Amino acid sequence: MAVTFIKVTEEEQIEKIAEIAAPIWHETYDCINGVASTDYMIEKFQSVPAIHRQMESEGYVYYMMLDDGVPAGFIGLVPHKEGKMFLSKLYVSAAHRSRGLPRAAFDFIETLCQAEKLPAIYLTVNKKNFHAIEVYKYFGFHQTDAVVTDIGSGFVMNDYIMQKDL
Repeated sequence: MAVTFIKVTEEEQIEKIAEIAAPIWHETYDCINGVASTDYMIEKFQSVPAIHRQMESEGYVYYMMLDDGVPAGFIGLVPHKEGKMFLSKLYVSAAHRSRGLPRAAFDFIETLCQAEKLPAIYLTVNKKNFHAIEVYKYFGFHQTDAVVTDIGSGFVMNDYIMQKDL
């Protein structure tokens, strides 16, 4: 298994991330928030226009994760947010799970943090996404806070904030 990370700069890469995101989000969030909420979140956060907006005006940097050259997932980061690295998105396609991609992703993110001299990585995770919470704990994250964010159209994100100090 060879995992590589490609910085997203091309339209085709953005389209591929949006394509990968939809089934992952439905698989993850339909049972937590319902299909309507998941559809809304995909359009708001992982559609092609949303990714463009994030990259152009919100400071996001996206990386496509390749598993033996095949697009397998993606990372969305905001460097220097609150003096730390904000890990907004880390998603792996079902066909590529259990192949060490999360470890490779966290190693990659930590290398980016070292290069940028950032002391910590933080993220938000849905309080009911028990598997992801356990994965983050396994990789050294701890809960620092909880937050409920109104995302519009009657939907909210009910999250924990987790952080890993480097």
